[in-house]
Amino acid sequence: MIINELLSIGEYAAAGLYEETDRDLFYRKSLALRRYYEKCELAEYRGEYLYPSGVTEQKMRVAPSYLTGLSFNALSRDMLTSDSFERLSREFCAYRSSVPEEHTVAGNMYTHSIPHYERILREGLSSYTDRIKQIEDTDMREGLLHVVKGIECHLSRCIDYLESVHADRRLIDALRTVPMNPAKSAYEAIVGWNYIMYLDGCDNIGCLDTGLMPYYNGENLVPYLENLYDNLDKNNGYSMSLGSLCPSLTLQCLRAAKGRRRPMIELFVDESTPEEIWREAISTVKSGGGQPAFYNGDALLGGLKRRFPTIRSEDLKRFCGGGCTESMLAGLSNVGSLDAGINLLLILEKTIYAELARSESFESFYEKYTGEVQKTVEKVKGEINRSRAKRAKYNPLPMRTLLIDDCIERGVEYNGGGARYGWSIISFAGLINVIDSLLAIKTLVFDERKYTGTELTELLRDGNEALLSEVIRLEKCHGKDIDEVNEFAHCLSKRIFSMTEGGELIFGEGFLSASIQFSSQAYAGRNIGSTPDGRTAGSPLCDSLAAIFGKDKYGPTALLNSVTALDLSGALGVPVVNLNISNNFSDEILKALILGYMKKGGIQLQITYASREELEDAYLHPERHGNLIVRVGGYSEYFNRLPDELKRMIINRTVQEGGHQ
Repeated sequence: MIINELLSIGEYAAAGLYEETDRDLFYRKSLALRRYYEKCELAEYRGEYLYPSGVTEQKMRVAPSYLTGLSFNALSRDMLTSDSFERLSREFCAYRSSVPEEHTVAGNMYTHSIPHYERILREGLSSYTDRIKQIEDTDMREGLLHVVKGIECHLSRCIDYLESVHADRRLIDALRTVPMNPAKSAYEAIVGWNYIMYLDGCDNIGCLDTGLMPYYNGENLVPYLENLYDNLDKNNGYSMSLGSLCPSLTLQCLRAAKGRRRPMIELFVDESTPEEIWREAISTVKSGGGQPAFYNGDALLGGLKRRFPTIRSEDLKRFCGGGCTESMLAGLSNVGSLDAGINLLLILEKTIYAELARSESFESFYEKYTGEVQKTVEKVKGEINRSRAKRAKYNPLPMRTLLIDDCIERGVEYNGGGARYGWSIISFAGLINVIDSLLAIKTLVFDERKYTGTELTELLRDGNEALLSEVIRLEKCHGKDIDEVNEFAHCLSKRIFSMTEGGELIFGEGFLSASIQFSSQAYAGRNIGSTPDGRTAGSPLCDSLAAIFGKDKYGPTALLNSVTALDLSGALGVPVVNLNISNNFSDEILKALILGYMKKGGIQLQITYASREELEDAYLHPERHGNLIVRVGGYSEYFNRLPDELKRMIINRTVQEGGHQ
């Protein structure tokens, strides 16, 4: 019997799946979670301010996962009989995305999300029981009650363990209160926030400063916040957002981030942002962690409201990037944070080989290309809907159903449309490569007639070095703030980003465009040959909506003016922009540059503060630079952890100068 076999090898969560096989998947996964929390190995206490702390390590191979509810990846065939392994795989690993693999750049039906930390701390998880009992669906109701019982058991086990090792009495007392009961102090709120974060798999922190405001009395919270941040970092978690409604609290959140890789911080700024927050934010950027990124609330939140009018104005204030920076509303949304990533340059390469030689005008070639992009987008949207329907059927997520509004009130599981809001984000990779490539084709083939379409195609196929050197030197390219180029870039980006607006989304408001690369620009280019932007075969795509490296030589103002010429309002998912600055970039100039960028419609700007010399030394002597952190197309990472091709790409970025203070 499979349950006895699983119990014999200590897989208590997996065994819980087979206690009541006549119940639905939601109930069975909920019961498995309860068994996990009743039996899982507890984290070691090492004197930290918060508990749990450190990396989540488990002897059980079947354990909680925010993407799948339970992760089965580490359960190997040699641990079970063939029949048991096949049954477990068939019944609980049936969900697979059908999005075409070549268009999953940076994402393939990912579901990052954010618990409603504030509600849990305000009401206490114990109060959720009465809400759960109102659900009509028996399996969902009883399943969620199992999850709550499992959490209660785990919390009790944690307290007993902390008592046995004589942990800090204040920590023990806090965990006797939160998260089962309402928090009464800022310290209790952070302890509860940390515990909830671990329940959700250390994915995202959410709106931390506004969430802590009800409990904050001016005390120093930096040590506790540093512990919280380190816990997220050690478990490879992602982001949080900050505003400035309580400047002294926001300042502490920024100070705690100095020199840290995670969380990725989205700091909303404008002309009303207090000067002390600007100073601290820029100081934090220059501490070398790549934090914070700067966000334009008017453009982003106003754009989301126009795109999805059903969003309540008060809910927009709960914006937080999920995963690295994807648009979400903390505690309220189920967003396909990167359901797909359209490889625009791959489509262009195919169009060049199929159509350029027989195109009579640039306009006809352009229409062929954009038509192919539209066909791809429509196909991808259809596969996203099919994948979402399959995911709802085969991959229920009990923990997120518990932690995110309004699943309980609706009596609907998280992946089945229970959350208050839902949308699907489709990212577009290689847009800047395509802009420069199309401009090169227009110039060399149709305006100057230096090459025929056939000749250019053959030279690209051969990776002709003379041609690639020539196109790199072309004047008309993105990043130089040239009116003609800006107009072309605006029209193309508007056309492409608008392709996600049509069509219905199952379980949600609709689709959003984005341009987020992470580290995916490296593998996205591996199967693409030489392209008319000067890229060599197999090399990475442009890592953000800034210019291709080496072409942004006209200074940071020209670069950011070129970015704002794009239709950023059509990419609310969001449009990521990388900026590397030198160590002589003055605070005043950087602040003015950010504000000027946002006045012109810029939505997001993330900054790496490292000289080329430092990066080159880190490449040659990694042992000297273990804490060097850089921004990589949407997220922060230790330079030494990056693959070689990304290290070289980052070294080759243009470092913008900004004058001395």
